Amino acid sequence: MKKNLFLLPMFFGIGSFVMAQIGINQPNPHLSSDLELGSKNKSLLLNRVPNTGVIANPVNGMLIYDVSEQCVKAFQGGAWSKCFWKDNPAFTLTCGSAVFTPNVATQGQAYSGTLTIPYTGGDGSSYQGQSFQSNGLTATLAPGTFAVGNGTLQLSVTGFPINSGSASFNITVNGSTCPALVLPVNSGTPIIPTNITIEGRYFIASIYDQDYSPFTIPTGPATTARPVAADGINETLVDLQGVIPTSGLTVYIPATATGSGTVGAWSQTINIPANLTEDGISRNITLSWDSQSYNTSTKSITATLKSEVGPLNARKLDVNAGIGNDYLGVLLGKFLLPNSGAQKGYEVRIIAAIPDRMFNEPDINKNYSHNFLYLPVTAEDGNVWLNNNLGADYTNINSPNFNIGKQANSATDYRAYGSLFQWGRKPDGHDLIVWTSSNSGAPVTPGNGPRADNPTDARFIPFGGDWRLTSNKSLWLTSISPNNPCPNGFKVPSQTQLKNYLSSANITNGITGAATSKLALPAAGTRVMPNGDISTITTGTLGNYWSGSAEPMDANPAAQTMQISTFGSPSADFSASKAEGRSVRCIKE
Repeated sequence: MKKNLFLLPMFFGIGSFVMAQIGINQPNPHLSSDLELGSKNKSLLLNRVPNTGVIANPVNGMLIYDVSEQCVKAFQGGAWSKCFWKDNPAFTLTCGSAVFTPNVATQGQAYSGTLTIPYTGGDGSSYQGQSFQSNGLTATLAPGTFAVGNGTLQLSVTGFPINSGSASFNITVNGSTCPALVLPVNSGTPIIPTNITIEGRYFIASIYDQDYSPFTIPTGPATTARPVAADGINETLVDLQGVIPTSGLTVYIPATATGSGTVGAWSQTINIPANLTEDGISRNITLSWDSQSYNTSTKSITATLKSEVGPLNARKLDVNAGIGNDYLGVLLGKFLLPNSGAQKGYEVRIIAAIPDRMFNEPDINKNYSHNFLYLPVTAEDGNVWLNNNLGADYTNINSPNFNIGKQANSATDYRAYGSLFQWGRKPDGHDLIVWTSSNSGAPVTPGNGPRADNPTDARFIPFGGDWRLTSNKSLWLTSISPNNPCPNGFKVPSQTQLKNYLSSANITNGITGAATSKLALPAAGTRVMPNGDISTITTGTLGNYWSGSAEPMDANPAAQTMQISTFGSPSADFSASKAEGRSVRCIKE
């Protein structure tokens, strides 16, 4: 009987549910709302959670009460907001009494001190941590609790001042601002001299997605939203935890030098908020490098990126949300580098898998044969490349060898060989190879297609010189070139870019060294003329990689290529017939 009496008012209370609007103490909810509250003496009580880190897979639009900070927060734009409505009107920072200890810094030398700021009007509430940066220095306020009445805030200040003069901090806490707290900086030796500039970014691939097809080309910035449904049908699970370990990662920061000199030793530590980590644990990460010399041929500075105390497990991203229309993923954190005259940044970013240009698209024979997913990797030249050759078995979501984080473990790891492209041709299916061992494989399509500017089938076109009737040297020139085979935002590297890579990687022991480089380049060999067979001589012994550069003469049927021999140093000073089939490794434009 009690159950019947309980259900009766519930029935009347939500009687408008069948019309898709719910009114609680509101008999006529607004037509544009799902839920309208109508009580005159009650309130909406939000979920009270210990902190934002306990919420798995937050999505934009969530609203909670954060117990640790005693305030309301929203998840918006892929991140948890700061506290709503928490400012204390009586709270005031006493800016004139702020003190730096030590009270002076020196350009190019490590500074480690404190900034103490008195305040009045504290209310005993908690406050969140935050950081402020100026002239190579970072002032960090750790989370804490205000005193009741008067008190002080103490910020740690660390870093290497870039320029002489001063570091001026604008500090805002709890709605009160000190607009210019100045630490004098004496003249010294710059860490980065004036004839070299260093800046760049590092990508961490971190993914969790089982519904990514069809892939939608992004039209806005990447977010941490997950899951994002593609079509509601599960595919092969892609699960990769991106990590910055405490042992550190070797990274290469792009450099442009107009002279020679020495870059001084340097380090900086920044905080990564909990909402950008998979385990909900905020971590500090450090970027550092030892003193090192450079000259005009230097392309990068070698540095170490590491997490402090424990490993940083980057937030896993959804493929359809975690790439962004700039193909830069989600910003994890940014270091300010001590370039002379002006600060430059080194970004650490999280990104999801990068779909093949033809992902979930039919090729010329109407086969869905290019369902490949790649990861970005920062190579020795400081540039971002794909981690595998186009078409590598490790990248094929339909292969039993699918392993998105894996690269070639040797020069003869045939699961990393991938496709063999005719220069300038689309990924129309002519490129596909089924590899069966380190020195053998079978083309998916035969080698007897007729010469054509726009082939009507996927057959390999085995004619010496050029597979086309009309020579065209711009087919692979940029990421928007008509036949670019690389994913959106990537392109076939130019001959100059291949040369720069070889110079930076300093490979001297042939294909064995290339396979142990950051790009892990294997020896897929060549598909040759005049029959389109896979070469039994080069497969497993040589790495032959196309550039996007054709020979300068319009009518020349050759294009420039990189050859990695069994022994010695590789070279990008070779040319080959455009009709040959060779490997492609893509670089970010």
